[in-house]
Amino acid sequence: MADNQDKLSPKDQKMLEDLEKQLSKTASVSQSTASTKKPTGMGDQAPPKQPTMNTPKTESQPVAAKAKTGFLWFFTLLNLLLLTGVIVAAYWGWLQWQNQTEAQQQFVALQESSLAKQQAEIQKSIAANQLVQSDWQQQSQAEQERLNVMASAIEQNSQQAASTLNKVNEIAGRRPADWLLAEANYLLNMAGRKLWLEHDVATSLLMLQAADGRLQDMNDTSLLMVREKLAADMHTLQQLNPLSTTNLALEISGLSKQVASLPLTFFQKPEDLEASSDIVTDDNDWYTNLVNSISQVLKGFFSVKKITTEVKPFMSEQQQWLVKEQLKFTLVSAQTALLQQQSVVFEDQLNNALRLVNEHFDTTQSNVMQFTESLQRLRSSEVEQTYPQQFTASNALQDIINDRLGNRFTNGNN
Repeated sequence: MADNQDKLSPKDQKMLEDLEKQLSKTASVSQSTASTKKPTGMGDQAPPKQPTMNTPKTESQPVAAKAKTGFLWFFTLLNLLLLTGVIVAAYWGWLQWQNQTEAQQQFVALQESSLAKQQAEIQKSIAANQLVQSDWQQQSQAEQERLNVMASAIEQNSQQAASTLNKVNEIAGRRPADWLLAEANYLLNMAGRKLWLEHDVATSLLMLQAADGRLQDMNDTSLLMVREKLAADMHTLQQLNPLSTTNLALEISGLSKQVASLPLTFFQKPEDLEASSDIVTDDNDWYTNLVNSISQVLKGFFSVKKITTEVKPFMSEQQQWLVKEQLKFTLVSAQTALLQQQSVVFEDQLNNALRLVNEHFDTTQSNVMQFTESLQRLRSSEVEQTYPQQFTASNALQDIINDRLGNRFTNGNN
């Protein structure tokens, strides 16, 4: 009880002490009542004591004591149950706290391991960055050295350019725009190459216009004669035949693709004519009656036997293929002559193509007729171009360049 009381709460302990006091009082009262009873003999009879209303009965006191004792035991048992529950709850809480502590320790250990790994990776990355930084520093140093070398070279070049510019200015004298003459001469030469080598009239004309623009920018009256000759050269190019050989070549290519679909001409069996009547009629047509009479007489002297055999084609498949391939080859030859501007060869090849179409293809079909018309139109096209042998402005411009720049460079070299 002492151990249990030590573990009880202060309130329960106080209630327990009050119950013990009440029990002690009850026990002292019962002892005092037992001592007041005296033993009586047979002779000595005590006078009966009259019951009064104020004196309590002695039998009710043990009952009250038993009730208090039962209540005390009930209260004690309740305290024991409460204490047991508190102990169980404390033990369960201690177990939960211990499990939570272990989980926290495991979590902390995992965090520490992950932090250690991260630190190792960070250290590796730092080491790699340091290596990259060292390489970059070395490269930057090398680039800086190269830049320094280039800067020194640029400075030398700028000094040489400045000196060269000073010499050019000294040579140029009062005509600083004479370099436009060299540019106009270059454009004039390029226009000649485009015209005579590539037969590109449009580009050549544009280059002549550009050269005239350079001379116009100089605003020099001494160049009016050169510009006049340039205008004459441009007018000559504008009068050339504007027919595009590329379009004609593409048209011939389209005709070559149509050859496979053109129908060839074959032997056609004549339709069976209705047998004419050999009976002599009463009409006045004496000639018809005479012919019928003669035919009846001749039937007795001649006999005609009909034999039916397989009808063979006029041309074999190999011959058909050869005719179409020959027509294609003729068109390709005409296209090549067109691109090379060989008008005679171009016309001969087109004539050969027309001959092949008329001999081996069915000219009554619409597609063959259109094909023939296209060939005739191409044959009548003028494909030969007559180019000028030389630009009239070329010699005049070259003479001016030699007079203005050639002597000055010669004097500068001397």
